[in-house]
Parts: sequence; structure tokens; C-alpha cells
Amino acid sequence: MKQVPDSETQLEGRYTIQSVRKALLVLRLFLAPDARRGLLFSEVVSMSGGMSKSNVLRILSTLKEEGFLSYDRVDMRYYLGPVFADMRGQASLAELKAMLEGDLSKAAAEAGVIVHFTVLDGSLLRILVRCFPRTNYESLVLASVDDPGVPVNATGAGKVYMAFSDEATASSLLDSCPFESYSPNTITDRGRFLECVDEVRQKGYALNICEHEEFLCCLSRPVFGSGGRLVGALSYSGLKDMFTLPRFERIDRLNKALAESLSRRFGYSIGGL
Repeated sequence: MKQVPDSETQLEGRYTIQSVRKALLVLRLFLAPDARRGLLFSEVVSMSGGMSKSNVLRILSTLKEEGFLSYDRVDMRYYLGPVFADMRGQASLAELKAMLEGDLSKAAAEAGVIVHFTVLDGSLLRILVRCFPRTNYESLVLASVDDPGVPVNATGAGKVYMAFSDEATASSLLDSCPFESYSPNTITDRGRFLECVDEVRQKGYALNICEHEEFLCCLSRPVFGSGGRLVGALSYSGLKDMFTLPRFERIDRLNKALAESLSRRFGYSIGGL
């Protein structure tokens, strides 16, 4: 006896839109854990169930235009876009750490310095990811403080958060800062510190010249996300002799390139970088 599909099944078949189904298939590829590193166009094509390159390209372009995906012109990879950041509010710290570890590890190896990423965790700044290079490993480990806590007045990351956070966050960080001294170079005067923050805002980056650890210098830049929110501070730290010309120019260039790349990945586009 021939079975007659129920009305619900008939409606599902009638109202299924194949183009939407294909777009969702492509989008689902970016939800896999391995896709946090981003996907090349060729990788999307190979995993899209036999769709043509032109069809995949149209889908990717549409998803990017609507904010579901973002595209990094430097590494030529697609990533989940600002719509997902808006839906989640912000990636969890565990997700953020997983997304960053690979890039920061490569950056540390390339630059030969410590590369770390600082976030606001509740009301405190802390280092979420810290990667050491193979070269100068022992001397850098000995010179650095093994503490994820980040004092606002004595670090490049602290200055970045003061300069680029919203007014309420910056005010809270400032009010909770004891302006403790960590080295002879630490800024302990509130007025002088605020002048330094103004300079950071104008230049777009912060320097820490042996202000926290006596033998380490640091260069920090903001990493922005969807809507211009501050995701974190990207810092390159090394021994004092690493921050003299011309080595500093190379560190500055690498730091700036990675900060811009991460910002694009997190959906930052307002005003560019």
C-alpha cells in the first residue's frame, strides 16, 4: 500500500530553499573546532559537497557582506564574522585563547620575543596567552614575571586598555590602580600616567620601558572587534637590547601587522586600522 506523506512532510519539501540550504552547509563548516584557524577558499570548496567554485564564491561573498563571515586579505582565510560576535556578546575566554594560541606561537618564533595577549577578566587585566620564542628562551623566562596579573600603570597592555576602553571601563581601571612601583621606571604619579595615556591614544600603541620587569621592554597595540569594542592588547616583550634600532623597527612592524590581522578577524572594520 502506498504511503501518503503527512502534511508536515509535504510542507517541508515545498518550502525548502536549496540556495539557503547550500549557504548553511558552507556556514556550518566554520563552526567546527578546526575552523578557528580560518579556512582558505580551496578548503571550503573541497568540503562543500561538490558545489562549483563559482557557487561557493557567491555564497562566501554573500555571507561576508551580511557579516556572517570575515575575510583576512593577508592570510587569505575566511573566519566567522561580527554577527556571531554580536550574537554571543563576546567569545568566552577559553574560545579566545584557543583562537589565538597558534598565531601568537608563530609570532613569537618569527620575532624572537615574548608575544602575549591581555584581556579584561571581570575587573582585572590578565595575560590570556603568552608564547616564548625558541631563541633567547632561558634569558627571557628568567627576566619575565611568572604572573598573569597585569598592573595598569606599569605595562603596555594597561596603557592600551586605559587609552582605548570605553569611559566606564577606563575609569574603573584607574580607580582600582594603586600605582605601585615595580621598578625605578614605573610611573607612580596619576597625573603623569594620564598624560602618557593621552600619548598612547594619539600614537595608537604603548611602550613599556622596563617599567614592570626591570630588564624587559614591551610594545603593545589594541586589538578591536565588531563595533570597535576592545578585544584585548597584543604585546611583544623582549630584553632591552632587543628594543634598540634597527631591531625595534622590525618588532614594531610585526606587532602592527598581527594586531591589524587579528582585528579584521574579529570583525573590526569601522574606520579601518
